[in-house]
Amino acid sequence: MKESLYKYLIKCSVAELPPEKQLFYHFIQDMEYAFEEQAESPEQYFDLLVKHHPYVQAAKHFHIPVETARDLMLEIEQEIKKEADNRIQRVFWVDYTKQVSEIERSDQQYFFIGV
Repeated sequence: MKESLYKYLIKCSVAELPPEKQLFYHFIQDMEYAFEEQAESPEQYFDLLVKHHPYVQAAKHFHIPVETARDLMLEIEQEIKKEADNRIQRVFWVDYTKQVSEIERSDQQYFFIGV
């Protein structure tokens, strides 16, 4: 559950980035996901990354130097991680399983997650 919550917090952090950083981040992420879909093995995925590195492709697409593209992506990733880590520290859980089970017979657990 914690991993899926962290992924959600990452998405929230990405959504709060300035539009140009979101566009750049999604461009690189979409390329990486496309390579994952195309590859039939980890070796093939690695080959795709080497031949068509997302930073190189982003540099061409956004008309910037490759080093700038790499630095920008690292900066964005650090920003996202910092924000997600800050949010995870403020998360609280309230277990409502007992209250819901009294009303509705179910084997499921029910939580309220406050962010």
